[in-house]
Amino acid sequence: MFLLLVVSACVEPFDATADILADTSMVGALVVEANITDLETIQKVFLSRMQRVETDSTVNVQEDRLFNVHTPLIIEHGLGPQFESGAEVEIRAENGIVYGFEETEDGTYASIVPFRAVPNVSYQLYVSTSNNEEFTSDPMRLPQTSSIENIYAERMVSDTGLDGVGIFVDSSFESDGNKLFRYAYEETYKIIAPHWTPYEFEIIRDENEFVFDDLGNVQEILYPDVQLVPRQREEQVCYRTDLSTGEVLLNANILNGNRAERTMVRFIGVDNPIISHRYSILVKQRGVSREAFDFYEKLVAFSQSESLFSQVQPGSLEGNVFSVGGNVPVVGFFDVSTEVSERLYFNFEDLFPGESLPPYFGTINCENPTAPMLPNPERDGPPPSMGQCPRSLMDRIKLGLVEYYQDNTIPPGECEGPYFVVPTICGDCNVVGSNVKPDFWID
Repeated sequence: MFLLLVVSACVEPFDATADILADTSMVGALVVEANITDLETIQKVFLSRMQRVETDSTVNVQEDRLFNVHTPLIIEHGLGPQFESGAEVEIRAENGIVYGFEETEDGTYASIVPFRAVPNVSYQLYVSTSNNEEFTSDPMRLPQTSSIENIYAERMVSDTGLDGVGIFVDSSFESDGNKLFRYAYEETYKIIAPHWTPYEFEIIRDENEFVFDDLGNVQEILYPDVQLVPRQREEQVCYRTDLSTGEVLLNANILNGNRAERTMVRFIGVDNPIISHRYSILVKQRGVSREAFDFYEKLVAFSQSESLFSQVQPGSLEGNVFSVGGNVPVVGFFDVSTEVSERLYFNFEDLFPGESLPPYFGTINCENPTAPMLPNPERDGPPPSMGQCPRSLMDRIKLGLVEYYQDNTIPPGECEGPYFVVPTICGDCNVVGSNVKPDFWID
């Protein structure tokens, strides 16, 4: 049982409470996430500032990530991350090569040229902020290499009794060295709008227009009206890619042999709409140093033990990045890791044949179309005997709230118009994803 727990140990999001982040000595601390791999690519460094978490409800907002989206640290309440802009970032190799970085968006620094970490060479991070604070890291080297032998999906029931699908990895590694790994993933899924039609609304008139005769008298009133036209873009099928917010840790040193089997890197409940049609996951297996593994193990400890909240402050979550002057607080880690990846595809019916699809995205009821008045008395049903009708179809179209569903084939009733409509998310998949098909996608 102990081995199973270790193999499937996940880094859960760290819900940093006000008690933990109330340490004023850490307010304004630089937050650093930097990881370079042995893949020839544009490497990235992420910089932000830790902000005070307030208990006043006027500043309580939805959770925001303390690190960037690739990391599991989360601020549950308080202000969002303050991205660190205007810094100078470089990585210096032991062999004398210096890799410069440039800011591509707030707080994100990308290497000017693609490069990769090579064996037997140490690398060190250097950061100089716009207010002349200087930071560096311990020198780091590539750990051992590994390979992914198999990646597969199985229907299962989670420890909490939830029906769903687990994504598993079998891997192998060298016999010597620290066999320490962390996993991340990128998941991409197909989205099909459940009430898409090939037509959309085009506004002919959005308000009354008056036609006058030669004497200036109103001869005719042209009421607000719309017509149906073919859609101008793809809105039925879209795709979306999400990055992992937590990572799985694997200490293979405690295993016999040079293989690890059935490491679960992702569990998805059967009611999650991301698996409704076709789903793909790119699993990244990173060999990491003992220092990096210990750092992320501490995050696991933070998330799993409430008693630690009153004992451990963020300052004790020591990484390997420090102030050159020694007196400026900083939180974060610079790592050099090996990386291998494999991609898996599956369809909903592969694992749940004959079963109903998960509910569509959001809490909007797509199965309850309405027929709001245009308003156009020549096409609408009768006005209400008392009170007012809900917002008109014209207003909803102009606000982008609805999509055409079908004609109202029966005479419109009270407060009804000539068309049934559904919320935009139900008829246009671009609300949830992108209609651009990823280059790697295989149907």
